[in-house]
Amino acid sequence: EAGEFHSSEVFKMYALRLFYVSAFGNVDEEMIASLHDDFKQWLGGFMSLTTKQIPGTSFAEAMKARDRILDTVDVLIDKFMSENPEDSERAQITIMGRLIYGKDKDDNRVMTRDEMKDNILNLIFAGHDTTYASISTLLYHLSENKDAMDSLATEVSTLSDPLTADELRNAPVLNACIHESWRCDPPVAGSFRKAVKELQHKGYSFGAGSVFNYSILMATTDEKLYKSHEKFEMRRFLPKDHPLYSSDIDSGIDPFQGRSSYPIFGGGTHVCLGKAFAQLELRVLAARLLKSYKVEVRNPEKVYFPVNGWNIEFKLTKRKSM
Repeated sequence: EAGEFHSSEVFKMYALRLFYVSAFGNVDEEMIASLHDDFKQWLGGFMSLTTKQIPGTSFAEAMKARDRILDTVDVLIDKFMSENPEDSERAQITIMGRLIYGKDKDDNRVMTRDEMKDNILNLIFAGHDTTYASISTLLYHLSENKDAMDSLATEVSTLSDPLTADELRNAPVLNACIHESWRCDPPVAGSFRKAVKELQHKGYSFGAGSVFNYSILMATTDEKLYKSHEKFEMRRFLPKDHPLYSSDIDSGIDPFQGRSSYPIFGGGTHVCLGKAFAQLELRVLAARLLKSYKVEVRNPEKVYFPVNGWNIEFKLTKRKSM
């Protein structure tokens, strides 16, 4: 609703609804609301002082919520399979279909039901909280950088209605702002990898099973890679032929490549499954918001867990024709 301040928590429902529609082609508001409430309780348990399921503790309640989520996912899998047999178009082109019916290229094995549920749970989590953090953090940085906000509003005002994927993919200011927001505050600050065989690196030996932690945040705030890394500076990601481009801030890094200098979505065979989807939904929402409304932000709060970014309150004011 325009004209009132809203918590950025509303973006969690947006992200969950979008995932549900893309996976199942329709909206079940009751189920979406139930998933949202259970996810909130489950994630709240991550901060528990104990990991023992002592009745009444936040961790015990969180694990109950996780069980309810998995029960819901069970229902969703059955629903998808009943409505979309293996040879149907939706089974072939959606990530739900690929998870349920996909076969291992080596042994032709399909996932077990538990493997399906765990992967879908991870996908919903990744699309739920990381998308919410990405949207609210982008609005925070734009509110703190009026020139970037104005440049983006000007650019999106020229986009067609309805929006097209090609236009969004090729909108330089839109993509530069999104990539810079992710660079400043990557929703996931790091992750882990396990060695499947013995490794040698710079004179050190690591046995099979060794666990490594890599820091996305350290990479995106490395002064050797990014000049003035502490500042939000979307011009660093603009193409050289753009009027706002500045060689003084350009680091020569292409965020679309997603290599070690910009590992927001990981990389290699373990690159985030939802990378393209996350990029598209953030482009669409940012473009539609800035095309139609002026955005005002207040009460920003930095958060680090379970995702990294900013909580905000925001108000939309209908924009006059530009």
